[in-house]
Amino acid sequence: MNPRKDILFIALAAALLIGGLVAFAGLEMGSIPGIKPIVLDDEAKAKVLKNLAEAKASGVVYPASARASLEDNVKDWLSPEENEESWDYDLFTTIDIVWDPVLKDYVPRRRKAEIMPPFGVALVSVGHPTYTFMLSSTLKARSGKEEDREFSLQNVKTKQYIDHAKIKKPIEDAPYLTILKYEFRKEKDADGFITDRNVLTVEDRQFGQTVEIDDIKPLQFKGRTDILLVSTSDPSWSTTLHLIGDKFTYKEAVYTVKGIDLEAKTVTFTKHFAPNPKKPKKTFTEELTVPPPPPPPPPKAKTPTVEKTPIKK
Repeated sequence: MNPRKDILFIALAAALLIGGLVAFAGLEMGSIPGIKPIVLDDEAKAKVLKNLAEAKASGVVYPASARASLEDNVKDWLSPEENEESWDYDLFTTIDIVWDPVLKDYVPRRRKAEIMPPFGVALVSVGHPTYTFMLSSTLKARSGKEEDREFSLQNVKTKQYIDHAKIKKPIEDAPYLTILKYEFRKEKDADGFITDRNVLTVEDRQFGQTVEIDDIKPLQFKGRTDILLVSTSDPSWSTTLHLIGDKFTYKEAVYTVKGIDLEAKTVTFTKHFAPNPKKPKKTFTEELTVPPPPPPPPPKAKTPTVEKTPIKK
């Protein structure tokens, strides 16, 4: 049926019912003057009752609806749909949540543990930068002239040597180097003992600086710190930082230097990124350590020699 017609029909029936009740009450109480109640005789009553009994129902029959099933394993009330993060709840059912120290957030207890991506970078070295060369040895010339003195330089990183270098002479294996001056010095060390130092003043055009090196230990630049990082997934990527607060961006994450410990060879970083792309970015902190040097290879086992029995002639 038309919903509009249904509403009008119900309203009209209600109005007629109320009017009939008021009229009937007035007739009973005699509150409506000039109107007398109608009293049917037995013959009229019988005729009205007969007509009502023979009357047939009219109108549209409402469709029958299925009753709720009482059988087992039948869900008449559907459970709430679960989303991918398990944030589902019913009207009278609360969510049991726990604190996730990795994500630093509250999550549903039944949520599967989210695997965090790797930190992305590894620490190769941290410390004061060391100059490439140090003096290995010096040899006085047979001529006795100081300009003919020869020097041997050692590459601190590759452990290779440059021999027969002379003052203000081209160096074939390192054309960017020039030895400017040589001095022999007697100095006190940190403990107050007198030490002998062979000192070279070297101009390094590749390095862009003139430095003094000796034959005691490699030269370190105490006023500067180098932090060398490499990618854990891309061998071609690396970067060098120097100070607390230095930042760089790698794979949509921002890394910041928060602490440097030269004795422990560790650097503390923060990584600001979004572990879940549907949620805002968060900051995670991790301490990176310089890995220990690999152990030396084991010595090769000697092949036992078998003594041959001499052939008798």
